[in-house]
Amino acid sequence: MRKQNYFFLLFISILLYHNVEAQSLSKQNKNKSSAGGPPTRQELLGFWKIVEWPSAKLNKVNPWPMPYQWFSFYEDGRFCSMMNSTDAQYTTTQLDEVFSIFKTPPRFNYLGQFIEVTNPEIQGYKEIWGVNLFAEDVGSYVKKGDLMMTLAGEDGGVIYYRLLRKVE
Repeated sequence: MRKQNYFFLLFISILLYHNVEAQSLSKQNKNKSSAGGPPTRQELLGFWKIVEWPSAKLNKVNPWPMPYQWFSFYEDGRFCSMMNSTDAQYTTTQLDEVFSIFKTPPRFNYLGQFIEVTNPEIQGYKEIWGVNLFAEDVGSYVKKGDLMMTLAGEDGGVIYYRLLRKVE
């Protein structure tokens, strides 16, 4: 199992590195490899659920410790999330209803292979996430269409990995 975790991390690192290099050489829509790449803004929009995967143990911090999490990226730039200690199979309608109660939710700014998250309720709050949309299955955990979000620490290294699957 440990070898599988290292292989998976190596694969993600290589994929993300190549996408960073490709981004600087070409436009977003020409950047995708056969394994995936940065999502388009349209691909990012919608509702997502966190997926448990073994390499998540590589996280150096866990600022969001609840095991079940849901997220939404809205067309108008809202970025909503919720966490729970129990699992549920929410529909997009149910998630939209829950997220509609947020008066001033965080906002996201789409930057191609990165998104910037700000919170209007917290002055100076900003997170920069790397984003990668998988174009094929990888092992038994990552499925085509899954979204990997990586949060960088102050030193620039990845401190948190989040694997999400689209809620349809």
